[in-house]
Parts: sequence; structure tokens; C-alpha cells
Amino acid sequence: MYTAQEICTALKIDYDQILNIYPYGSKVYGTANENSDDDFIIVYKTSFLPSGAFKDNAISSEDRMIQGTCYSRAGFIDALNNYQIVALECTFLPDDLVVQKKMSFPLKKLDKKEMAKKLITLASASWHNAILSHKDNNILFAKKNIYHSLRILEFGIQIKNHDKIADYGVMNDFKRQLDFRTADFHVRNYFPRFTELSEELKK
Repeated sequence: MYTAQEICTALKIDYDQILNIYPYGSKVYGTANENSDDDFIIVYKTSFLPSGAFKDNAISSEDRMIQGTCYSRAGFIDALNNYQIVALECTFLPDDLVVQKKMSFPLKKLDKKEMAKKLITLASASWHNAILSHKDNNILFAKKNIYHSLRILEFGIQIKNHDKIADYGVMNDFKRQLDFRTADFHVRNYFPRFTELSEELKK
């Protein structure tokens, strides 16, 4: 596991300006392989990032094995208040998995109806991307988007039922099965599950 200083050095950012660093993605979900990089969400102390934005995507180390998405403090709070899944995953992550946490960002108000609406919209966008990828015969990206779409819905259901994400690996068995299916693969085969999870989240 990388230290906060090692991550900042690799990404060429000023460690003294950083509040929190959260691992994110396959290493948290339990789906990483030997070729997987390390993804981190990095929250700055300041209201704006050095770029002047609230959020910067796709910062990479020179060997591309460490990837960072940076938020300003205000940007991260806004993402959390708007139920963006990335921020929700970070704030519910167990402390023993967090690289550095100098400031807590609790979800102060949970409007479950509004959260469901936002997460279903996001999951629907991933589902649409799966359809487009399949039309382009990009089966790998179609599968990735199906997995992400259903994972978002599953996480939303956990938050609705438990006020937190209790199991980050909830979709791992599904992903393993999905990875092996190629010859008879089609996005529409998984739409009943998308519909079922969407309805469960809306209840």
C-alpha cells in the first residue's frame, strides 16, 4: 500500500495541500488483477484546485500505475451533497482502507428519494454506454459499463437499507461470470436485472 507522500510525489502534487486520500476502483472492490493500476481520490484543503476547478480528472504517474482524481474541499462536499457515487464510496470507506484522512466528510442529510433518482440517472448513463459499446463491437467496454451500472444500483440499495455501503464487493461474482461470457453476450440479456435493481432502489 502506498503512503500519502508516495502518492503525491508520484502524481507531482503538493502533499502539504492535501486533506484526504481514498483508494478507489478495482483495488477496493476486489476485482483487481496483476495489471491493475491504483486509483485514488485526492481531496485538497483549498476551496479551489490549483487549476481553478473544483475537480480535475486523470492525473497519472509517469508509469501510469497510479491514477488520481482531485477534488477541492468545496468540490468534494458538493459531490457528496449531490449523491455522486464516487464521493459516497469514499465517505463510507472503512478507515483502515483510507490512505489519509485529516478531515471527515459525513453525509449530513440523506434524502433517500433524491439519492435514488441521482444514482438511477447515473446508472442509466452507464447502461447507455454499454449499448453503444456493444453496437461498436467493443465487448470489453460493454461489459465494464454493465458492471458499473449494476454496481451503482447495488451500492445505492445498500445506502438506502443500511445508511452506508456495507459490501464493496457485492458485484464481484457477477463480474466474474460476465467476463467469461462472450459468444452469446448481449446487453439486453442483463436488462431485467437493471430494471429489478432500479425498482428496488426506488421503493
